[in-house]
Amino acid sequence: MKRSIVANTCASLLTILFLFGCNAKPNTSVDLAKPIALHEVPEIKVIVDCKECKIRDNVPSLILEGYKQAATKAGMAISSATSADLSIIEYSDRSDAARFFIGIFAGKDHIKANVIYEGKNFVVEDYYLNAWQGIESLSRKIGKMTFEKFKE
Repeated sequence: MKRSIVANTCASLLTILFLFGCNAKPNTSVDLAKPIALHEVPEIKVIVDCKECKIRDNVPSLILEGYKQAATKAGMAISSATSADLSIIEYSDRSDAARFFIGIFAGKDHIKANVIYEGKNFVVEDYYLNAWQGIESLSRKIGKMTFEKFKE
């Protein structure tokens, strides 16, 4: 007798919870697919400032892409109110064919950039010598490195 009372009570409670749980409306005020930006980093403007270098047309946009990807991954927003200048001051790249066929003997892909933000500056610089990564991936890496410096 006691067992059936307990079982009936539990069944009734579960039925009530199920019915009210199914009618509950989800909170749609927050988009859970988007990370919430807790902090902001400045927008960057890429400037070519090396005297005799000829950079590939896609390098500035790839630097910006790497910067934006790193900010998105960290859940940070890019501010439209503040900006920093990223000036490419040294640049060299290998042709894709030379990089693939002779690797390190083809020279190196190299980018050195000076970043100026609110009167302060820092340098980001890196290079690749291997055969499988070229100037495109290095450009994205420079963008990510710039983000990491702002994040510090």
